[in-house]
Amino acid sequence: MRILFVCDRSAGHIFPALAMAQKIRQQAEGDKLYFFATSLSLKEHLIKEGFMAYGKCFNTRNIIIETAYRFFEALHLIFLIKPHKLIGFGGRDSFFLVVLGSLLFLDTSIYEPNVTPGKANRVLSLFVRRVLCGFGKKKFNKKYVNVGIPLRPNIKKIDRKEALSVLGFDDKPVLFCFGGSQGSMFLNNTFIKLIDNLSGDYQVIHLTGEREYFKISQFYNKMDRKKFIKDFYYRMELLYSVADIVICRAGASTLGEIAYYKLPALLIPHPAAGGHQKANAMYFKERQAAYVFLQENFDFKQFRQAVLGLLQDKNLRYRIKNNLNDIKIGIGFEDFCRNNCF
Repeated sequence: MRILFVCDRSAGHIFPALAMAQKIRQQAEGDKLYFFATSLSLKEHLIKEGFMAYGKCFNTRNIIIETAYRFFEALHLIFLIKPHKLIGFGGRDSFFLVVLGSLLFLDTSIYEPNVTPGKANRVLSLFVRRVLCGFGKKKFNKKYVNVGIPLRPNIKKIDRKEALSVLGFDDKPVLFCFGGSQGSMFLNNTFIKLIDNLSGDYQVIHLTGEREYFKISQFYNKMDRKKFIKDFYYRMELLYSVADIVICRAGASTLGEIAYYKLPALLIPHPAAGGHQKANAMYFKERQAAYVFLQENFDFKQFRQAVLGLLQDKNLRYRIKNNLNDIKIGIGFEDFCRNNCF
């Protein structure tokens, strides 16, 4: 069987697809698995993982040129690969492949990890045979299937002492900030300001994204504090295993990983992307499983106070961890992949 995983350019689209593909490869060795992705660095990662990856990567974005190109690219790939099943993971770049696959009577599905679907998936849900849901949703009909959030195979709990040793850290509290695969200027600036205004004996992990890495690393070079600063880092299992507090966006994959590692988090959802990150974050806040701060009316004083409270109060961290036990989105979907029911 030939299965085509159709993604966009961000890690939030590609990593769930990769996790699903790896599980399917374990269960059905004879299947041929292909990817469509439009990030050059992440395509290289997919190829290293042993998958065939297609998709033009544009250095600059022009919606008219890209739309025309994606239409003909989609037709070409469908007739080249001839997939039996096609699974879309959201994003503008994936739109034509899923629509044309459906119109050509292929077995099409989309995966929607968020509480509220993105714009592309709202439209695509009208065409596909199945909508695979990450957050638990009421089943309106047989089209909607709850499958949870796929975790990458490397997302496993590592002994804290071992992970601390790898990073060169002591057994002291660790603050971990990241803004997704491409980084976040707002999170970067907020976290630097926080570190500048937060006393105490703690250690820092900061994934900056490529654009701001040089500027931010200069800030940390002047600091006499144990830190681990990278633009991007694939071994997230190490970082999660030492972290005590996480400051991040609220993409579904990130929240699945936070739920799995039971990490107290301060979520600053991305204000764009159709508001789905805000809905994801509020899902956690309503269950007292995270703090949420909105970028559009961000209050740094309250944010700093919340971080300080988490650092100083182990019982508060413990209560949040307990509340995270009730959130099941981060557990795997092995049975779903094993039964090949998409």
